[in-house]
Amino acid sequence: MAKLEAHYMTILKKVLAERFVPFLPPLLDTSKPASDQEAKQLSRGFSAFVLHKLLGISPQDAAASVVDDFNDKGLDAVHYDEGSETLYLLQTKLKESEQFKQEDALPFCEGIRLMLKQDFAAFNANVQSRKVEIEAALDACSQIKLVATYTGDGISQTASDALQSLLDDESLDEERLVKQVTHYTATEVARDLLAEQAYQPVHTEIGLQKHSKVEEPRATYYGIARLTDLVTLHLEKGRALYERNIRYFLGSRSDVNKAIKNTLRDDPGSFFYLNNGVTAVCDSIEVKGNNPNSGFRKFKVRGLSIINGAQTVASAAEFVSQNASSDISDAKVMLTLIKAPTDSQFGRRVTKARNHQNPVQTANFASLDENQERLRQEISYLGYTYHYRPEASVAGANSITLDEGIRALALQQKDARYPAWIKTEFGRLSDPEGVEYQALFPSTLTSFSLVNSVLLYRVIRDLVADYDARAAAGSQERLIYRHGNHVIASVMMKRLRNRIAKAELADGAAINGLIGPSLDQLRQETANLGASQLGLSGPLSFFRSQGNVVSFMASLMETHYGLVADPTVIHLRSVANAADEYPRKSLVNYLSDRAPQI
Repeated sequence: MAKLEAHYMTILKKVLAERFVPFLPPLLDTSKPASDQEAKQLSRGFSAFVLHKLLGISPQDAAASVVDDFNDKGLDAVHYDEGSETLYLLQTKLKESEQFKQEDALPFCEGIRLMLKQDFAAFNANVQSRKVEIEAALDACSQIKLVATYTGDGISQTASDALQSLLDDESLDEERLVKQVTHYTATEVARDLLAEQAYQPVHTEIGLQKHSKVEEPRATYYGIARLTDLVTLHLEKGRALYERNIRYFLGSRSDVNKAIKNTLRDDPGSFFYLNNGVTAVCDSIEVKGNNPNSGFRKFKVRGLSIINGAQTVASAAEFVSQNASSDISDAKVMLTLIKAPTDSQFGRRVTKARNHQNPVQTANFASLDENQERLRQEISYLGYTYHYRPEASVAGANSITLDEGIRALALQQKDARYPAWIKTEFGRLSDPEGVEYQALFPSTLTSFSLVNSVLLYRVIRDLVADYDARAAAGSQERLIYRHGNHVIASVMMKRLRNRIAKAELADGAAINGLIGPSLDQLRQETANLGASQLGLSGPLSFFRSQGNVVSFMASLMETHYGLVADPTVIHLRSVANAADEYPRKSLVNYLSDRAPQI
């Protein structure tokens, strides 16, 4: 079993410190060094986190159940759930990589034996202060569950054997012991952290008039819906209603959205005839009652997600909010409900097909990449908002767009063609089905790597723009900075790989000072190389050429990385491999791998 990945461990500790540690019982021994006390508090907070996730209780109640301290006899938390009449006994190990070992299991077993005998004398004050409460729980419970929780590489066989031996010990004379340990592992930690940031499924009822049904190959209902019903859903559910759509609301400036509002203002009764309709997928559809007066039949839907028509519904909702006195009750829309899980292959096919009929960009279909949603959920814990779906407005230093992410990640790639593609073929980098996009967004990409990439890219981009602004107007130097900006950024980004990969955010105040001197050196080297290589070529046309960019980058990396005299570099300059995707690939890869890290 894999340990908890470093970026999830960082997120977990942040959650524990902010949400659970403040509610823990005070530490009994405060004579320990501050670092030990901090680590102990996080470990105790982990017990509360597990109870919170397993039982759905509040962080305060979960923290109150923690008995973990420097002398706890292996018991870290004791909680009685009245609803299920279950007494939970926990031991938690918040360790970076170590397994849950025999030396962890044996004290836990000892503590359980003492607890079952109601021998409280050996326990710390946290347990003794709850003696009456625990005795009552032992008397009332119908079952006793042991919970072993850990973030390291699973549980050792000897630890597992020790726990099972306890459960099989008939001398305990305790039939209420559940004969199987509940394990809460790194997998569950990552799952539950992401689930916190996921949009909750939309379960609702929708009325359709003059409805029809298609049975095969997918159960589908279609009919006339009240636009006001969809507006109400939009106001109640927000973005969750469009969880599988490729775009959010694009704003009032869109010609289509202006037309929607004009129709609602001037002739809502004609809306049905002037609109293409709305399509939604859902996990299940149940037919309910029929209103003979209105002709509307109710449908109970679970897991509803509008996959086409977001602009229709959101524009109508905005119109209603801005025109409270307007009556749009006559406005109706064709609604198609398709029974297909939103995250299924078929659901994605429907979403893509329905939206191909509209003027959309290839990059919009990145919204169907589940990896993007995982990144959004992770990034939410870091104090940033990741917008991988197009929407009306994205502003602020703490907002990150898909476009920024693509650029920042592309400039780190070994492949020297990426800087040219950013300038001339950006679409190939944003196509979710393309190999270039898949290289940028592998399943292993972490939230920290993406955010750090963007933060560092922004600094480099702004500094290079400043070089451009300060260079002489109309000079070749100025145009080199302007049109060779991606080449400069790519050479520098490769020097920041180690910092980007860390499971901690780059310090905003330190980034400028970190990059500034080296980037200024790179600026001068770029200007010098441009003066010697460009000749009479204009910088714009020069840096649009893939061949020119590869050759220029190779020379610039040799100089900036101090590898001009490297024997391998000298040898690779003359190597030509017909199987390579582009000339000088072996040289560029070698130089990239040896970029000195800042």
